[in-house]
Amino acid sequence: MYRRMPRLEMSLKRFGEKRGMENLYHVWVADNLKRLAGVVSLKDLVIEAPDRKISEIMNPEVISVDVHKDQEDVAQLFKRYDLVDIPVVDANYLLVGRITHDDIIDVIEKEVDEDLSLMTGVIGQEIAEESTLKISKARLPWLITGVFGGIVAAAVINQFETSLERVIALSFFFPVIMAVGGNTGTQAATIVVRGMAKGDIRFVSIRKRLWLEMKVAFVNGIICGVLLGLIVGSWLSGFGLETIVALAGVLIILNSGFTGSAVPFVLRKLNIDPALATGPLITTLNDILSLLIYLGLMTLFLRLGA
Repeated sequence: MYRRMPRLEMSLKRFGEKRGMENLYHVWVADNLKRLAGVVSLKDLVIEAPDRKISEIMNPEVISVDVHKDQEDVAQLFKRYDLVDIPVVDANYLLVGRITHDDIIDVIEKEVDEDLSLMTGVIGQEIAEESTLKISKARLPWLITGVFGGIVAAAVINQFETSLERVIALSFFFPVIMAVGGNTGTQAATIVVRGMAKGDIRFVSIRKRLWLEMKVAFVNGIICGVLLGLIVGSWLSGFGLETIVALAGVLIILNSGFTGSAVPFVLRKLNIDPALATGPLITTLNDILSLLIYLGLMTLFLRLGA
């Protein structure tokens, strides 16, 4: 990083004095006020005629980042423009430093570790941690969340006690209903969170993404619903529940697909890491909603058939 000089020969002389600098790919040019004015690649610096001016060979269109920019956004810039380094400027566009691809690799590794921790409900736990209490403290929040989510699910089941007493076979399919809902929601949330992290999905494409996930959920819901209905029909042939179970399967997968893809956008809007959506949050939420849909439809079916 140098101030603007009249000739390449003088720049090369100054450049030769910076032998201790590692991973140097570009030289950024600053004006007399030390504001970023352009960039020169090392190749151009070496092969151009020594008597040429820096202003003649520099590229004035420089991609730079503000000193306060979030590191994830900087990583996205590196990916989008295939950068190996980028200059850092302050509010007055003064050149204050640089970021190299080595720095960004460290950032990406750290972000991946954080996202995996959030996805599995293990928050703030270091892999080398040996303290039982610290590890317990890192894992307890989501476990407690799961406990309360399970209590809410139990309360939902309790509200449909009469229906369950009439057809106890309804309870046979709770694991299937909850698994289908939880898995569908986690799949949708994982894709959306991954797309957000890579910069492939932004707020401008929310409607398009939700619509795509709903179409996928509808197709999967039809297939899984029909399969579930056939199994129920052959297992409980005397109750006539196969149609309502199949319909419940379709609605549950549709709801879970929408919830799983919508929640990450809501969390980001609230400035909460969307990776939270792919963990116990989506699973617990979809368990409760899936039971409501399943038992609600069954109760309606039994009342109409009474």
